[in-house]
Amino acid sequence: MLAVVIASGFKLNFGTQGYALGGLNHVLADDYSAVYWNPALLADVRNSAGLDMLTIAPLVHYRMNTGIEGYDGEFPRLKENTAYNYSSFFLIPSFGLVRYGESFTWGLAVFAPFGMGTRWDLYDVPQNYYNTADTTWERPQYPKYDWQSDVRSLAVWFGFGREWGPFRVGLAGGPVGLTVMIRKVNLLDPASIDPASIGLPIEYRLWPIDTKLKGYGLTLGGSAGVMWKVGEMLTLGLTGRYYLPMTLHGNVKLQLFTPRNDYIVENVPDLSMLFSGYIFQGSGEGVGRFSLPPDIGFGVAFHPVRRFTLTAGLTYTFWRVLDKVVLEFEDLTLLYSQIKADTLNFYWKDVLEVGVGGRLNLTDWLGFNFGFSYDQSPVPDSTFTPLMPDVGNRMSFSSGISWTIGDYWTYNLAYYYTMAPDREISSEGFSPDAHFMPGRYSFKAHIVSTGITYRW
Repeated sequence: MLAVVIASGFKLNFGTQGYALGGLNHVLADDYSAVYWNPALLADVRNSAGLDMLTIAPLVHYRMNTGIEGYDGEFPRLKENTAYNYSSFFLIPSFGLVRYGESFTWGLAVFAPFGMGTRWDLYDVPQNYYNTADTTWERPQYPKYDWQSDVRSLAVWFGFGREWGPFRVGLAGGPVGLTVMIRKVNLLDPASIDPASIGLPIEYRLWPIDTKLKGYGLTLGGSAGVMWKVGEMLTLGLTGRYYLPMTLHGNVKLQLFTPRNDYIVENVPDLSMLFSGYIFQGSGEGVGRFSLPPDIGFGVAFHPVRRFTLTAGLTYTFWRVLDKVVLEFEDLTLLYSQIKADTLNFYWKDVLEVGVGGRLNLTDWLGFNFGFSYDQSPVPDSTFTPLMPDVGNRMSFSSGISWTIGDYWTYNLAYYYTMAPDREISSEGFSPDAHFMPGRYSFKAHIVSTGITYRW
């Protein structure tokens, strides 16, 4: 019933420097963000504390092509059946500390490795769904934002890096907390309750269920890395991240909005309750096993001259851990029927992200950064829905500046623009209980990150 999928775009990078360089920073991180990117880099970081603020402004729209009453059907609600995501922007802070030591350097980072959200007004009950002459009856209002997703995370990782000649090695890790909220429309065929409903008018063929899931989980994650300085001009880095499977605890709330028809109520007693406009409700607790995706990354930095560095990197993410998730419920009933379990189908695939960037130190106190990256989408057409803020393979362009004042303060600013070609999800094989929503999706986003670092 739930058919919940999260999102291709819920994995985040962090650190203003990383965004300025195209979103990959496996070999050039020189602040607390090294705890995430490659803890081996901590070995070369001096005492410092930093704070970054990430602002994401996504622009997503969806042109529906479902053929279902209430979405686009015979009476379209929206101009050209096109809806726009109401989530305007997101603010995501991170901060950390690095302390240098003779044996090793340690660092602490508090950041959000995952996060995303969408909010859509896609569905209204069809015309004539409430067909009554009773002027005293108050028509139920279906929730305005009927498709929503909100994924938030918080990681607190401690790490260290140590120097061994031309090599640096490091480890980091700590707890990762995750909260999930998913809201969507499920459609119930009344003929599954009473076969006599097959002959009903088209506006009564599918009844909407407002389905809302909230969950939370806690796990441990970590990263390991190595860096090799090959002479004065070349640096190589290799890193990986892994998360233990988590148990996701949550609750589900269901609201079934039945139609109202005075004629059926008066003349078909067996169906009177189901056509009275009553809202049937159900709720229950649920639990399931959920895995966050591990990844491996590689980076290289080339220093042809003192003031210029060219870098390239790649990250391979094992999204296939999101294949299926089984949720088991306690005391979840709707229309007097108990729902014991549900399977969430993802079928995601592993993907590769690649990027290039550069850093030019214009003066001793002013630096300019730039980058480009390409990131594949792990989500197949068979499970793609409006709950995804990220519609497909993305191209990103970035730039930024670093401004150092004296020996202590550095201010960073990065602008990151990302977009994907429009994605068309075919309606072939679509049905009301399918795990995808057909139509044309469009996505782009403006990302601004600002940061301040104090070194001593």
